[in-house]
Amino acid sequence: FKIVAVQLIVLHHLAFYGPMSDQVELVAPTLIAWLDDYARIAVQVFLVTGGFLAARSLSPLGTPGITHQWRTIGRRYLKLVPPFLVATLLAVAASALASLWMTHASISAPPTISQLAAHALLLHGVLGYASLSAGAWYVAIDFQLYALMTLLLWVSGTLAPRRAAPWILPGLVVLVS
Repeated sequence: FKIVAVQLIVLHHLAFYGPMSDQVELVAPTLIAWLDDYARIAVQVFLVTGGFLAARSLSPLGTPGITHQWRTIGRRYLKLVPPFLVATLLAVAASALASLWMTHASISAPPTISQLAAHALLLHGVLGYASLSAGAWYVAIDFQLYALMTLLLWVSGTLAPRRAAPWILPGLVVLVS
């Protein structure tokens, strides 16, 4: 599923971003329309798979509770952010370089310091800043969902310290949803 999903996402980006998509749309309008409308649904494969993998790593026995929740969230942040920031800075540089040669709606304006800081915190969408690259929202939401799951596990373990109420975690998930 992930192999097909990643290919669909790449094709969606090719169909949606950049001046090449404008030219291909003239030749294959139905294909471009389909990729634009439906290929992005493949992201759900990554969200669902990521959720299952996170649940398995955070609570292998399926019980509520987690210790060191802030350290767990911090480790995830440190795993995601360095490569994300490098990719973001490369996207900003590529956009600046492309703006020297052409004008197109897919070329981002130069970022502000606060926009870069919001990206570094993985809160750009929450704080209302435009994404500096096409996949930036996914990295941010992946981290936010992981942090939320970690905190829900911690709260459920606090409410049921002896693991006597296994229904607490699913109840919190439903409540938060």
